[in-house]
Order: sequence, then C-alpha cells, then structure tokens
Amino acid sequence: MSAAGQAPMQMAKSRRSSKAFSEDEHRVTETEDMVVERGMILPFQPLSISFDDVSYYVDMPAEMKSAEVTESKLQLLSGITGAFRPGVLTALVGVSGAGKTTLMDVLAGRKTGGYIEGDIRISGYPKNQKTFARISGYCEQNDIHSPQTTVREALIYSAWLRLASEIDDASKTAFVEEVLELVELKQLENALVGLPGITGLSTEQRKRLTIAVELVANPSIIFMDEPTSGLDARAAAIVMRTVRNTVDTGRTVVCTIHQPSIDIFEAFDELLLLKRGGRVIYAGELGHYSQKLVDYFQVRRSSLCHKRYPPFPNEVSYLILLNWFTTCHVR
Repeated sequence: MSAAGQAPMQMAKSRRSSKAFSEDEHRVTETEDMVVERGMILPFQPLSISFDDVSYYVDMPAEMKSAEVTESKLQLLSGITGAFRPGVLTALVGVSGAGKTTLMDVLAGRKTGGYIEGDIRISGYPKNQKTFARISGYCEQNDIHSPQTTVREALIYSAWLRLASEIDDASKTAFVEEVLELVELKQLENALVGLPGITGLSTEQRKRLTIAVELVANPSIIFMDEPTSGLDARAAAIVMRTVRNTVDTGRTVVCTIHQPSIDIFEAFDELLLLKRGGRVIYAGELGHYSQKLVDYFQVRRSSLCHKRYPPFPNEVSYLILLNWFTTCHVR
C-alpha cells in the first residue's frame, strides 16, 4: 500500500509517537481555551478516548452450535484501534451487523456480558468505569422521557440528580438555561414532553431533548446512537446542528450513523468505518468534501479489485464507497 493509503489507518493508532501526543496536548489546550472563550457556566475538562486492539466476544448462541462450529465464543469486534478527540465530530459507520453500536457500548462501559479484550484509555490513562461514568454521556436512539414533565423540568431533574452536590442551585439553573439555548429548545421550555407519535414533542424535538438531558450532566465525552434515524432531511439537519453545537463547546462526540445522506455525512470531521465482522476499514480524517477518504479508497480499490475505475465524483463518493467495500472484501 502506498504512503497515502497507510496514513489514515496510522492516525487511529492509540500508541503514538511523542510528537503525536504533543499534537494532541496542543489540541486539548486549544479546546480548553475555546471553553473559556465561550464562557461556559460550568467548565469541564476536554478528554480524548483511545482504544487499541479492542475485541469483543460472546458465548456462541445455542442455535449456531453444530458439528461444523467448534468455537465456544462468537467474535463481534476484531482488533479495533482508534481514537476520538475533543472538539472533533466522529462518525461510526458500517453496514448492519458491522458492530457500530457494539463498539460504542464497549467503549461506554455498557456491556455487562461477554468478553472484552484490548486497551482503552482516557487522555492516556487507563479507563476506570466508575470514574468514566461521571464524565461521559450516552444518547439512546429512542430514549424514554416522562410524558408529564415539561422540557425545562426534564433538564432540571437531570441536572439536580447528576451534577456534583458542590455546585450551587443558581449555577445549575444558569447551566440549564445555557443548554436550552445550545440545543435550540428555549422556545419549547414549557411544552409537555408527551408521548412519542401521539402528543407533545415531535421525534426531532425529542432527540434534541435526549441530547440536552445528557448535556446538563456536563460530560466531557458523549456517545450518540443514530441521532438522525427516523427523521426526514429537514429534521435530521436540525438535529445535526445541535450535535455540531455540542462539539463546538469542545466536547468529544461520536455518533453511529446508518445510511447517512450526503449533507449529514459531510457534517462530520472524522470517520471510523467498519465492515461486517467488526473490522476497521478506514479510520481518520474525512477532509474537505471527504477528499481524504476518496483518495484513500481510490488507491485501495485499484489494488484490491484489480480494475480501473474513473475518479469518484465528490458529491456521491461516500455512497459509492459504502456499497463498494462490501463487494470487494476490503481487509
């Protein structure tokens, strides 16, 4: 593989040279300055999460056991290495069954069963789940909210229950106000949440509420499971604007995305692309109009498929890629 093809994969390595760590430290310093400049009511520590050779196994399901299957465990993730950084919006993309949500759940510490291998670190330090739970948030694809509360009340409950007791009530209230503005729900603060699809907030508004409920806990790292699923183009764009606003505060945000539109895809800064079986195909920056991704796969498909293809049109390049990698058996 050429140097151009190797570069994106090397970016994802968590065991990096001292120069790479210096660059990350400089990025974190810049992010901290950004947080101060934005005048956040409650400051937070920007943190990165890196993972090296992470694999995940579950016991072989009974229905899959046969004379031909001798393994006792089923592998869902295979030696995944990468990193998510502060102030960078990362997309976790792959076909159904590629392990997108599984990887995110493993990193977030939500897997209570199975067997996890590999090294997971928070800004260079070994991950401790009890500590990590206090500095991270997780936005479910379809979260459950109390239908009889207002938007403001939902945020107040989350803030008072999850923020440190040392923070005074005035600061908590001011922070709730700030989050309402950030997710653009200020005009709906007194609206009842209601029941999904029946009364109250729309699907898009409920997704923004889910993000807000996590934000008022003031996390440094936020995982989002398919924040745009089930939305039309306009609603998805509104939710992605909220996601982008969250990233611009200096937080580390990673989203699983299934079959994103071109506009949604181009909202991301970096990509972790998985193939079926939980293996990494690409990890690194997307570039302007996904040019770095296009350049990487232009080299890969020529060497693996042994065919000549015309250059990717930038506007549809990722659509071609997502279809192509499933047929060319990228390793």
